[in-house]
Amino acid sequence: MDRSPSPAETSIRARMHAGALDRMPMFFDASASTAFVELIANARRASATRVDIAVQPTPPPLKFRCHVSVRDDGHGIADPAVLLSFGESKWSGNVARTENAAGMGLLCVAKRGCAVFSRPRIRAAEYPSAWRVALEPEHFTGKATATVFPDDTAPEPNGTCVTFEAGESLEALQAAARAVARFSPLPVTFNGEPLKRENFLEGALRIEQWRGLTLAVLRSRRPLYNEPDLNFHGLTVNVRLPHVQSLDGDTWTVRAEVGDCPELELVLPARKEAVENSFLERLREEARLAIYRALAPADPPPRMAFEDHERAASAGIELPVPPAELRPWEPATADVDDWSRDAGLVPVGPDTLVVEYDADPPETQPFHRAATRAKLAPMLFEADRRLAGYDWYDNLARVTDVTARIDIGGITYSGQALHRRFKAARNGDNGDGFKFGPRDRADRIAMTVHIRRPDGTKESTRYLADVVFLDTGYGWLTDASPMIAADSDLDAGQLADLLRRAYFCPSDDADADSYATQSDQFNDAALHMALRHVASADEATRTAITQALWREIHWLLPKNRTVDIAVNGDRIDVTLGPAGGICPADGTCPAGAAPVAESGTTA
Repeated sequence: MDRSPSPAETSIRARMHAGALDRMPMFFDASASTAFVELIANARRASATRVDIAVQPTPPPLKFRCHVSVRDDGHGIADPAVLLSFGESKWSGNVARTENAAGMGLLCVAKRGCAVFSRPRIRAAEYPSAWRVALEPEHFTGKATATVFPDDTAPEPNGTCVTFEAGESLEALQAAARAVARFSPLPVTFNGEPLKRENFLEGALRIEQWRGLTLAVLRSRRPLYNEPDLNFHGLTVNVRLPHVQSLDGDTWTVRAEVGDCPELELVLPARKEAVENSFLERLREEARLAIYRALAPADPPPRMAFEDHERAASAGIELPVPPAELRPWEPATADVDDWSRDAGLVPVGPDTLVVEYDADPPETQPFHRAATRAKLAPMLFEADRRLAGYDWYDNLARVTDVTARIDIGGITYSGQALHRRFKAARNGDNGDGFKFGPRDRADRIAMTVHIRRPDGTKESTRYLADVVFLDTGYGWLTDASPMIAADSDLDAGQLADLLRRAYFCPSDDADADSYATQSDQFNDAALHMALRHVASADEATRTAITQALWREIHWLLPKNRTVDIAVNGDRIDVTLGPAGGICPADGTCPAGAAPVAESGTTA
């Protein structure tokens, strides 16, 4: 059998293409903040004890530029060639091991150009004891050769100074320096003023050491989004360490500070994010366990979700079981930003019903009214699926659904059939006598509550109600169609309040009125609708006039004086009562009150 000849074996190896030098200035974002981070990091690695940043606005015609210098007192640079030998940092073995120094830090000013002044503690024979070199962008790309000159202005007795021109304002440069110095291990000054430094782990409730990292557990009352959670020698980044939220609303999170951790890998050269690897995954899991260890002895004990309880238990950490308490059930409102409801916890009992019935406010609001009237409301509690798994929670009965039923003219309508019949009637189909006008009444309204017991059995109980909204979806107030029972004692104010909770949803569009204006307008419209359903024509008219007076002219009325307004056709008579107080019904006036009323007439 013929066999084709095998190709000759070949070998390849990594190499750097010359064109890569052209892209060297693009390795950093070239912001002032990045420049300060890298230069301070170099100073720290050079055993500096401080860094001084000086910024001076340049004279005209460069009035929109600043001259920046970053000076340290480290051991200096013995071989200036390393400035352009990318990847050749020549840091000590310990620095190279623990920080994985890339040897590319000066690229942070490659696009700007810079001058470097240095006086090394240990001099290299081939270079002056103090020197300077000016570097332009073409030097970093290898298109030009830089010349090193002796310069006695270099820092004494040793150290390095890097200067560059910046297009940012003095204020912007100062803000960048403050941000970089905030968690820096080195003291930093800006134009001679010390910049504030903070402890990255401030407020820690528990401190743990793990594989060269310090893990600090902290608690916050607000969720944390994309905030730095790791401090790499002053450079803070977000590596997405976990956070755990208790059922009480506290957020427990972890911050990590790097000591000697060569296993931690950050994306080079700028180190703005972490390399996703097995170590990082293990770090995240260890951070979560550190949170659980901090939660276990907490006093008072936080209420934790069952998932966290089990996850901690699998690691041998025992978290307390939350007490058998839930929040009383309140129906949802159309205004999702309405936080006026009571959120307090109440102990549950054997007759507790967990409401898993999920519907829109036009359905749940009338049900809550019916449950209150039937003394069922104290048995209803909010569902919290985060508790599913705890025995006490799993052993509670559930309300799975609620259906409305109305009797009109001897015909019963219920569930979805009721709403379909309403829509047909709204389109003119009243063949069976179904009517839903403002003055029409249902002979009887009931709510059927469907319940599932812990053993899986199902049951249903019917409760009398006195109002139901036939249009049950989210919509405008004009879509609301209340159906009221004939024996209801619902008054206009109660119905208006029910309409508000079921339908008021303010707009946050740029061209919308303020919340207060939208709220007032809705309240007026809801009361007018309620009056059409439950009040006489005269009462509706009196209320509308009273509202208009209160809204439009009440602020004009003098305090502590009665105002009588009489309207007869086009004639309006206004009578002001005595000044200094309102006279009682017997006609006597308080001391100082004017005995004679003043009248004004407008035709």
